[in-house]
Formats: sequence, structure tokens, C-alpha cells
Amino acid sequence: MDFNDVRLRYESLRDEIDNAIGSVLSGGRYILGPLVETFEDEFARYCGAARGIGVGSGTDALKIGLRAIGVRPGDAVLVPAVSAAATGMSVAAMGARPVFVDISLDDFNILPEQCLERKTSRTKAVIPVHLYGMPARLKEIGKAGLPILEDAAQAHGSDASWGRCGSFGVAAAFSFYPTKNLATYGDGGILVTSDATIAEASRLLRNYGQRENYSSKILGENSRLDELHAAILRLNLRRLDEWNGRRRAIAEKYREAFRELPIGLQAQTGKSNAHLFVVTTAHRDRLRSHLDECGVPTFTHYPVPLHRQKAFAEFRPARCPNADLLCSRVLSLPMHAFLSDADVDRVIETVHEFFKRKV
Repeated sequence: MDFNDVRLRYESLRDEIDNAIGSVLSGGRYILGPLVETFEDEFARYCGAARGIGVGSGTDALKIGLRAIGVRPGDAVLVPAVSAAATGMSVAAMGARPVFVDISLDDFNILPEQCLERKTSRTKAVIPVHLYGMPARLKEIGKAGLPILEDAAQAHGSDASWGRCGSFGVAAAFSFYPTKNLATYGDGGILVTSDATIAEASRLLRNYGQRENYSSKILGENSRLDELHAAILRLNLRRLDEWNGRRRAIAEKYREAFRELPIGLQAQTGKSNAHLFVVTTAHRDRLRSHLDECGVPTFTHYPVPLHRQKAFAEFRPARCPNADLLCSRVLSLPMHAFLSDADVDRVIETVHEFFKRKV
């Protein structure tokens, strides 16, 4: 049993992917070519946004997005205390200050009411994360009156009452890291937006500040999605809804099977893409050992909240007790589109076996 489907996904499209790569290599256009432009348009439409700007990684999409919406060194940006390090580092790397906000123990996402409490005159934006693919409560977060840059790195195809993830904020950053629901075989990312000014600034920022070669208008960087990745992503995008549908079916089976067990499940704020399926328990480490002994792979997303990590020591905020508690209890179970029914049943049975014992 595999924890993720990186290899299996490739095997399912091997001939098409190999042919697409060969076509790019023989075509001789590798950077910012027609496939990138086509994919940018296709993915932006998929998200319900007007424009897409392909970049080198999801982290770069966040950094470029922050600059494009006007965040500058010395400004403050609200970020959830539970996320991948990239969320906080994208703020710190540009000289701004990440202000860590506690999370909800129900949906595991940033607390909207605390966004209002931790906002100051120096706060210029908020980066809600759709953690594990579950939509953050963006309408409530919007009451803080701050520009919203969605961290949608785990939310390709997730939906909420307000629309698809990526369509609500002034811009949204996605990652195409190999383990994402929509992925390539290396690093890649995209910023989507319906704001023409943000889109234009982002296009300049990703390519040395240039509209044309050798004439930089602003200080930019080198962060460009290449043609090889775009070719692969276009093929995978065509299968994304199908793959997400399978993930959601597995997630629903897990939810039903675990309903009576003494474990916590992420509250549903919308239609998650089931990027990860995470349970919480005070017996996390013992449960993980049991599953490992039985050949069921697991992972911990994330064991240490951002405000507790050494890299962010200078930015430590007021306490985030919910984040501390959640990170001590989370455990990710196998979740991908190529899990067999037998695999899913085995995971369920093994979890039940653990809780039948005295814990």
C-alpha cells in the first residue's frame, strides 16, 4: 500500500506523458512558451479566475502574490499557525512580518475572529490556508477588511458556498509539487487572479521585471513554470475531477467508518478535494506504531506549529493553544485516487483493531 500516488499516477498516463515530454523536447521551446500560456488559461478557468501566472513553485506564487498586492518589507501579514513552512517563509523572505493566528479545532483552518483581533495598522494582508484541502472560512475572514491571498497549495478543485478555492481572494497561490492532487514531476506553481493589475505585476515579477527581453521595469526574479511541466499538468488537469471524485469517495467511507470511534475528524466547511485525510487522537503515536506494524503507511501533517519552529523565533506571537494541541494529535491516513477498495478496508479495519484494545 502506498501513502501517496506519485508513481501510480504516472503509470496510469505513462504513454501520454512520455509523448508530451518528447514533443516539448523536439520542439525546442522550453521556457514561457505556448504550453505554459495554454495551461495558465485552462487552470485559471478551472478555478473560476480570469488569469493564471505560472511560476517556479507554490512558495514563489505566494511571494510574488504578496508583492503584487502591495505588501512591502516591514508590513505585517496574518498567517495560520498550522501549515507548511512555506506559508510563513513566503512572508519573512520578502522582509515582511508573519503574524501567526490560531486555528479552529473543528475545521483546522485559521480562526476568522482572531484575524480581527490580531490585525493592526501595519497588517496589509491575510493568507488563509485551505488546510488538507478543506476550504477556509473566507467570507468570515473577509470581515477583517484585509486583502486575501489564498494559500490553495492543497486545494486544487475544492469548493465552498462562495465558489471554488482560488476564486475568492484577490489572488490565490497553488503548488504543483509531486504529491499534490494536481501535480507535475518536480517543482512548479501558479498564481491565479481576476485582477488585471495584480496579474500584470506578477508577470513582471516572475521574469526579471521584464515585458520584453533585456528591459527590466521593476526588480523581479527568475521564477517561471517551464514547458515540460506545463505539458504534464495539462494532461493531469483533464483527470483531476475524476481523481478528486475517487478521493472524496474514500474520505466519505473513512468518515462513516470512524464516526463512532474516539477520534476527531476535520469539520466540513465545503467540498474538500480530500488532499489528505487527517484524524486526531491523544493516542497518535501509539496508533501510528500500530498501523506501521500492520503495514499501513501514515504521515504527520504537521507535527510542529509554525510559531514553535526555530526559523520563526523572532516572530513569535501571542499563544496559539489550539495549534499546539492539534499538532500533537494529527495523523494522516493513506489517501490517493489509486487506493483499492481492499486497501481502504484494510486501513479501516486496522484503525478499528487499535481502538478495540484498551487505550
